[in-house]
Amino acid sequence: MLEQGLEQFHFLRPAWLVIIPIAAWLYLRLRGRYNAAAQWRHMIAPHLIEHLVVGSGDRYRIRPYQLMTAALIIASIALSGPTWQREVTPFTEDRAPLVIALELTPTMLATDQPPTRLERAKHKVRDLLERRKGARTALIAYAGSAHLVLPLTDDANLIETYLDSLVPAIMPSEGDNASTALQLARDILAKQQSAGSILFISDGIDRTQSTAFAPTNKDSNDQLIFLVAGHDAAASVSQSGADGKDFGLIDGKAPAADIAGINNVADAAGGSVIRMASDSSDVDAVARQIRTHLVNTIQDDDRFQWHDFGYVLVWPLAFIILLWARRGWTVQWG
Repeated sequence: MLEQGLEQFHFLRPAWLVIIPIAAWLYLRLRGRYNAAAQWRHMIAPHLIEHLVVGSGDRYRIRPYQLMTAALIIASIALSGPTWQREVTPFTEDRAPLVIALELTPTMLATDQPPTRLERAKHKVRDLLERRKGARTALIAYAGSAHLVLPLTDDANLIETYLDSLVPAIMPSEGDNASTALQLARDILAKQQSAGSILFISDGIDRTQSTAFAPTNKDSNDQLIFLVAGHDAAASVSQSGADGKDFGLIDGKAPAADIAGINNVADAAGGSVIRMASDSSDVDAVARQIRTHLVNTIQDDDRFQWHDFGYVLVWPLAFIILLWARRGWTVQWG
């Protein structure tokens, strides 16, 4: 991030930097007026001046012309508009679209994360919506096939209404085909002007789907995040909502979360993996990555204006100007 900022550092109004050489010239001209040795060098031999001059008699250790030079340089830099990043406003953050792909397989009914992996996942979605108030979010449900539950919307209440009714029993085909959900999510984000994120909430993705998750469009800036539900050991399954379907179950139990498979897919996609936690640290991490991704992609987007950091220099400049209110604090021009 620091290297990127240094590479993009520039001035919005570089013409104002012409004040700096003028300030340097004034400094050199005025310095001679305060230097007794320089004033007498044409009248007294150089080897005698150092013995005859005993002091300048000035009361100030820092002279007015020195602070005047500093003020001119600071004002020059402030007026030139130094910048190294694009303007990111709260409105801009609201433009970051997010597509949530929620796995609806019987293994998501495992109770290792009570009440079930699925209910815990829904709770995480609600927390994420709370942190992204006003932002646009779409919801996809997938198992053997993927289906759009809601297109991009900023109505969190509407998403929560549909979220409550999502159970494995409503899916038309059995399976765990995350690649179909990925393609559907990519199609949604392809129509958006700003970079977006795709969040998969799953307890495992078969590593054979890694090829489908590899980036296919070099111009796409969309990121993938994988929120892994479940623990590393097999778990009992709640039959509530399963409706007799037992795909993926072994001896009536759900397998452990396939963290290795998700890591493999994430590596192919250039995405990040976050384990579902008992507290809100996982949701905080997801929200932070969504915002960081937006900020990073904005830096290369010419549609956003550069943030002018020159205003920061107003405070040291104001402090120097206040010194001119002191009695006798002036620059001798004559």
